[in-house]
Amino acid sequence: MMKKEIKLQQKILDLIKIARTHKTSKRIISIGKITKFQADVFEKQFGINVRDYERTLDADGVRHALNKHPNLFDTDFLTILVIVDNPDIVGLGKENDTIVYRKDFEKYIFYVECIQKGKKRLMLKTLYKKRKPPKRT
Repeated sequence: MMKKEIKLQQKILDLIKIARTHKTSKRIISIGKITKFQADVFEKQFGINVRDYERTLDADGVRHALNKHPNLFDTDFLTILVIVDNPDIVGLGKENDTIVYRKDFEKYIFYVECIQKGKKRLMLKTLYKKRKPPKRT
C-alpha cells in the first residue's frame, strides 16, 4: 500500500472519530479530485459536468450514515476509495444532484454523493450496505 493511500485512510478514520465525539463538528476533508476519466463518463452518460470537482467527506455525512445504518463499521468508510475508483454500478440518484455507486463485496455497499455545483465538489451524502439476494441454483 502506498504511503499517500495510508495517509488518506487515516484522514478518513480521524474524521469518523471526530464525527462520533464532536456532535456539532462541521469538518470536511478532501479525498481527491475527480479524474478526467470519471468526469468524461459522468458527462457522457448523465449529462453532468463535474470536471475539476473535489471529492469530499464531512462529519455530518458520516454521522448521518452511522445513525441511519447501524450495520456500518468505521472500516466501511475506507471502501469509498475503492468504490469511486472502480464501481460495479453507477447512476444518478432519486434525489436531484446525487450520484449513487454500488460495489459488490460480501454485501453490496452503496455510496451516495451530493453534487454541490457552486462549491465544485461531490460530498458524502450517505453510505449503506445491503445483503445480496441468495444465489439461485
